[in-house]
Formats: sequence, structure tokens, C-alpha cells
Amino acid sequence: MATPPDDFSGLFEFLPMGAFRTRPDGVMLRANPALVRLNGFTSEAEHLAAVTDIAGHWYVQPGRRAEQQALLEREGRVVAMESEVWRYKTRERIWVSENVHTVRDTEGRVVLYEGTVEEITERVQARAALERSEQELRAITSQVPGVVFRVLLLPDGTRRLAYISEGVRGLFGVEPEDALQDDRLLSRFRHPNDATRVAEAINQAHAAGTPLNLDFRIVLADGTQKWVQQRSVHGQPEGCTQVRIGMLLDISERKRAEDELRLSGERWKLALEATGDGVWDWMVQEGVEILSPQCKALYGYADDELPARPDALDSRTHPEDLPAMRAARESHFAGLTPSYVNEHRVQCKDGRWKWILSRGVVFSRDAQGMPLRMIGTHTDITERKQAEALRLERDLAAAADRAKTLFLSRVSHELRTPLNAVLGFAQLLEMQATDSPQAPAASAAGSGLAERELAWVRQILSSGRHLLALMDDILDLSSAQTGQLPMNPVAQDLRPVVLEAWTMLAASAQAAGLRFIDDVPMDAALAVRADRKRLTQIVSNLLSNAIKYNRAGGWVRVLAQAPTDASDGTTWVELRVADSGPGLSHAQRLRLFQPFERLGAQRGPVSGTGLGLALSRQLAEAMGGTLQADSDPAGGACFVLRLPRA
Repeated sequence: MATPPDDFSGLFEFLPMGAFRTRPDGVMLRANPALVRLNGFTSEAEHLAAVTDIAGHWYVQPGRRAEQQALLEREGRVVAMESEVWRYKTRERIWVSENVHTVRDTEGRVVLYEGTVEEITERVQARAALERSEQELRAITSQVPGVVFRVLLLPDGTRRLAYISEGVRGLFGVEPEDALQDDRLLSRFRHPNDATRVAEAINQAHAAGTPLNLDFRIVLADGTQKWVQQRSVHGQPEGCTQVRIGMLLDISERKRAEDELRLSGERWKLALEATGDGVWDWMVQEGVEILSPQCKALYGYADDELPARPDALDSRTHPEDLPAMRAARESHFAGLTPSYVNEHRVQCKDGRWKWILSRGVVFSRDAQGMPLRMIGTHTDITERKQAEALRLERDLAAAADRAKTLFLSRVSHELRTPLNAVLGFAQLLEMQATDSPQAPAASAAGSGLAERELAWVRQILSSGRHLLALMDDILDLSSAQTGQLPMNPVAQDLRPVVLEAWTMLAASAQAAGLRFIDDVPMDAALAVRADRKRLTQIVSNLLSNAIKYNRAGGWVRVLAQAPTDASDGTTWVELRVADSGPGLSHAQRLRLFQPFERLGAQRGPVSGTGLGLALSRQLAEAMGGTLQADSDPAGGACFVLRLPRA
């Protein structure tokens, strides 16, 4: 039988952790396979050749080797010394735990050092992560009002407080360390009248694994009483141990407010009834709702006609409004909203529907937070709802008007191209007829047009130009209404504009035997700030109407003056265009500036489109002015154009 070796060489070779032997100067003498692998080498020889000075190549932290040397000198050994070191071959930073002892000769001199090395990188990283997590938890819980706690429910039925935040110092006046050492410390602060109820509720929640929401009083060491709300839920189990996580909140202010509200409840009801609104008082858990006489009268009922039940009005609520009303109420019951507010319809005794603004607040709850009593009001908002409906109809009408304007604008644009082609070819026919040697009375066999055909061509041109002018007016009106009409307002003298417009229309006025009365002086004080083209367009429209809707042998008068508006101090220039025609009634003036409105003239001999005045007013307003009609059916029409003075 072989004799086993007594030098432990086998143990050195097969030891699962690194083992070494070094000289005092740092030169490594032996390294077992585990240490060779730890440092990234493949053989002991490679390892020993590379490591010539363990002090200079091993430790990341400067001076760590000196600390180890001092311990060895003082105590003769180092146990479980944790250090960050370099993995020799790859220069990777790792954490190790070292155990080292000193080997001395017979005279006490240090001969060498022996020891073991174990890599603990994962353990150190996990410990650091845990420390960071605990620091973050402490930082978070320090910002939470009240106390955050964690309780372990042990398999033997006992409970141990595993964590409590620093808020316990402000709420209970004790240190977190004291609460952790004495699991019963906080329970001794409970008010004697609440202690049994609280203990039973906590035991039931722990046994059933259900959430806990509980209000109770505590009494501090100095006799101060506080109201506390305790909430907790089951957390993630740790093995066989159940975990309970919760909070303790100081609700003393809320309880004082509830008491004050309860005491003032009746006074509040009386004050609400004095406003004329209906008041309701609902004892939720008893199923009793009392309606004030004003509340019943709101729906046409006498004081003794509606029962004192919550469904007295719920059953009369419009079916379409009932789900939203109940959802708003339940949201307030759950504490998600500070008050209950809902608008819904309620059917009156005579069958009519009234829009009601219902408002209320729960000011009394039981220990579990369920509502006990709620008081609120009913306000009749039917007229407001009707006004909102009218505003909606007005907005829809305005939108339809904008859509109509946009449609006319686009249609006008689309018609211009083919219309210009019609006018162009008609002009070519007219030019051919007038340039032909047979014109104007060409024979049927000739190359020119007959007089009758030439008249047709000129009618095409006349009608086409009239239609083109109509489309131009439509485009201008559309652009003015949408605010897209280009304007270049500069200082303009009125007299040249009036004369230019009258010159264009003088032939028509002369044919009608009309007299022109010019009361527009050449005065710098009458200069206005306006776009020249648009101003000429307005004046031409007003003069054209004064000529067309006048009487034979009558007159057209143009007057300019500069009054001052005393309301805001703005100085205006007024241009008045009056005529001796039949005038306008009040009803006609109300419709006068509507697009395509001709006040019945479309059935008479005077041609027109009904766009001139509507466009003129839009142009005036676009330049910061106004256009009004001031007329008497017996005294002719008078149009007043007001523009800012330059």
C-alpha cells in the first residue's frame, strides 16, 4: 500500500480557490492552477515568469500592499481582506478576498508569505447594487409625506418590522432605529378607544391578504392627539415569508375640516336655500335623501309629493344622461374628484325636461372611507343650455356662409378660363367684321359678317364682359370676407378719386338727364388713408347706384367733410353720396348690404347683380372704415363712407 504524501501538495494543486507563496520582496514562488486561471494564464510557469513584483502589478488601490504588509507585521496574518486588483494577463479589474500568513525561520525572520485568493467580483457588485437600492429607497421615502413601512409576516405567525422611513420621527416622535428594534412600539401609541378596532382590522387584512385602509387616533408622549390613516397591501413574498408594505399618513387637518364641515352643515343648507337653488341632503348608507321645498318646486312638485329616497330624482333623469351622472358621483365617492359636478336633464311634473347643474360634496365618511353623508344643490340651467344651442346654430350658419363664399370663389376661378376664351373668339369675330371690306353690310357669300350677326357677336361680348365683371366682384367679395384681399393703404385725396369715378359714369348720367353736384373740395384735411384702387371701386359703385336708381332729370350729390368722433377721439373723413331717387325704407336698409340682395329690383328694368354694395362695405371695413345707408323713402338715398383721415 502506498503511503500518502504529508506535504499537502495534492491539496495545493486541487484547491478550488487560488493559493500562492511569495517572497517578502514580492516575487511569486508558487501559484496553484486556480490562481493561474484567475490571472488569465495557462500554466504556473507562465504565471511565475509574469509576476515579478506583486506590489507593483496586483492592487488597483495604491498603498493596498503596504496595508497588507503592516497587518502581517503586526498580527502575522490577514483574514478575508477584500481588495480590487488587476487580472494580470488581461488587466481586467476584479475583486478578491485574500487570506495570508507569515512564514518565519527559527530565528524569527520572515522567509515567505503563503495564502489563498478567491474572486468575489459578483458578490461585491451585488452588495454595491443593494446599497444603491437602499439609498434610493431612503431618498424616495424621505420625500413621501408620512411614514413608509415594510412588515414581514413570519411562518410562525409573528410579525417583524423590516423597514420604516424617517417620517416616523415627525409623526410619532421616535427614531427609526427604535421602531425597528421594538415591533410593538408604534402600536402602543394608539388611542385606547381605537386600539382594539385597529388591531382587529389589521389582523383580518393580514390573514385574508386584502388591502387595508383605516383611520384612527394616536396619542404622543406629550399627550398630543393625531388622526392617522394606515394603508397597506401584500408585497412580493420572500420565500415562505409574506411581506406587507404600507404607509401611515397624518390626516389630522382633514379630520378637523370634516368636523367643522359637519358642524356647519345645517347653516350651509340654510344659506344654499336662500340662493333659490334646490338643496338635497343624502344619508348614503341609510338610503335617505331629503329634498328641500325649493328643490321639489323646481320640478313642479309640492313639498309632500316626492319620497325621501335617492331614486326620487334619479328615476326622472333623462336615460341618455344617467350613466354620466352616476359615473361622476361614483368618482367623487372614490375620492378621485374633490366634489361631484354634473349637468343632466330631469323631467318635471308636467312632462317638460329641465337642464340641471347638480353639485355636491361628501363631508362624512366611515372608518373604511365609505361616504356617509352628502349635501348638494340643483340649479336650473335650461336658459343657458338654450343659449348655447343658439350659439351653436349661429356658428354653424357662419360656417355654412364661409363654405358658400369659398365655393363661389372657386367656381368663379374655374369659369374665368372658358369665359376668357369665349370673349377672345368673339373679339376676333368682331375684328374680322370691322376689318372686312364688305362690312358692315356684307353679302351672304362674302367673307365678313352680316349686320345682324355682328349684333349677335357684340351681344356675346356685352354679356361675357358683364359675367366677367360679376365674377370679379364675387372674387373680391370672397377675398374681403376671408381677409385675403390685398390692400395698400396710403394717403389719398378724395377729389381726384370722385372725379375719376364720375368721368367713367358721366355718359350714363347724361343719358338719364342727371345733374352732378360736386361738393368735394381739394383740401389736404380731407385726405384719407386707403387703397386707391379699392377706394375708386367703392365710389364708382355708389355713383353707379345713384345714377341707376334715380329719377329722370334728378341729381346726384357728393359731399366730403371731416367730423371728429368724440367717443374715442379718432378723426374720420366722411364721403356722402346722395341722390334724388325713391329712397329706402328701414326694412330695406336692413337687407341692403347682403350679397345678391336687390330689394326686388331684379324684376325691374335696371340691371345688376346685388354684389356692389356688399362688396363696397367689405372693402371699406378692410381699410378700417365703414359704409352705412342713411335714407328716407320720401327724400332719396344717402350712403355715408367713413375712412380714417390720413
